[in-house]
Amino acid sequence: MVRPLAGHLGLPPGTVLFTLALFASVPIGAGFQFIRGAAAKNLYSLTTGILLSLFAFGSSTVEVAFFGLASYAAMALHRPSCGYVVFAGSFGYLIYYHATSASGEAWKAGNIDITGLLMVLTLKVTACALNYQDCLMPEKELNEFQVRRAVTALPNLLDYAGWLMFPCTLVVGPAIEYRDYLDWLNKRGAWGGKGCPVVWTKTALTVGYALIFMCVHMYIMGIYTIDNTYLSPEWDTKPLWRKFMELHILGQSMRGKYFFCWVWAEAACIASGIGFSGYDAVTGVAQWVTAQNVRPMGVERAATFVQIPHNWNVQTGIWLRHYVYDRTTPKGKKPGFPQLLITQVVSGVWHGLYAGYWLFFVSSAVFVHGSKSVFRWQREHFPKKWNFVIDGPHWLLTTVGLNYLCAAFMLVTYEQCMGAWRSVYFLPHLAVVAMCIFGEVFGGKKKKAKAAGKGEQAGMEPGSRNGPAVGTRPAEEEAKKTE
Repeated sequence: MVRPLAGHLGLPPGTVLFTLALFASVPIGAGFQFIRGAAAKNLYSLTTGILLSLFAFGSSTVEVAFFGLASYAAMALHRPSCGYVVFAGSFGYLIYYHATSASGEAWKAGNIDITGLLMVLTLKVTACALNYQDCLMPEKELNEFQVRRAVTALPNLLDYAGWLMFPCTLVVGPAIEYRDYLDWLNKRGAWGGKGCPVVWTKTALTVGYALIFMCVHMYIMGIYTIDNTYLSPEWDTKPLWRKFMELHILGQSMRGKYFFCWVWAEAACIASGIGFSGYDAVTGVAQWVTAQNVRPMGVERAATFVQIPHNWNVQTGIWLRHYVYDRTTPKGKKPGFPQLLITQVVSGVWHGLYAGYWLFFVSSAVFVHGSKSVFRWQREHFPKKWNFVIDGPHWLLTTVGLNYLCAAFMLVTYEQCMGAWRSVYFLPHLAVVAMCIFGEVFGGKKKKAKAAGKGEQAGMEPGSRNGPAVGTRPAEEEAKKTE
């Protein structure tokens, strides 16, 4: 049934299966509204998650069982180091799977396999194990995030399995924290007391929002593709302005695909109720950010590179911040460029072994650092009333630079990535290197960071936090964060 449909649409069968599974996540999520009791919800989550994975990825679903059982065994057998064991083991296996399945080339061709699902599970099992291990420390040594995510006892096996296979985020993420799942399951925290409001209107609006991005992506890809731009024989003969224009359009189109997938998954979570995150303390309006993984307008209007991680792949950014960035910062020290670079390298490894991913994330670390350097100089030395003189060009470089870097994500191989960047003379890279040098020579003093693990720290995700907390306005707070 799928192959004729794929042939009619002109798409690989893997893409069609993936898309149908993604579409199914919203009605499956809505099904939670009609189920009462934690055990029944767990069974529904586990069953629908397995069926969804079998439909989209077939026999590869056995990999999920391996991931889950191995991680749970590590937590059960040796709590003092289970977080490190699960981190190393899950990333090691993910790297192996990336290599053996040639995931980068497969995704580039549209043949979507189970690797993306394993990427989501890697974030989930490592976070759960580290939070379980952390609870051996005295509570006074834990930061606010660790206390909020604390896993004080070995998870119930049914709870763990239901959370691992949670169908609303299984295919494209984001990774829901185990504590959030438990609170939702047992109607605690934001889901207790007054509880979650009616979800249908918010779900419908979010579905409509996602479909807009799907339509934009499909329309643009019907005109511009990597084959008739970067990889076409005519590419090198085009004028520089035309290359940057097409580079910009392709970058926008690629993001439209991710916008659609993540906003659709957010709609599925809203339909289930887990996307709810409490009521605004001032207005009393319901907030829905627990599973919010992208803020499209925040990405497109980002004035600096530092603002992009706050709006793009948000939940993965929060995971990187708290499980990599913070944990590689020496106790009592403030984080800096080494921690940012380590975090970006981990992000690159998580995405795969192809050079394009490494080039993208290592370059983005330099772009973020350059953006901070100019911001510090501007804050210390430039009159506020004249900020627009710098803000305009900075925004333009951010927009052009982001779409320029996206080429690496689309092309994935080293030769093609470097060829695309070389064709525009590496101009965004050169501009950012100049920003870094300028900032080091003329920049203002860095703001004093708070003790590691407490409050906000400089870096990739300053101020990021997740989780339903009644009386907070997390979406608005995060959107306002800059450097």
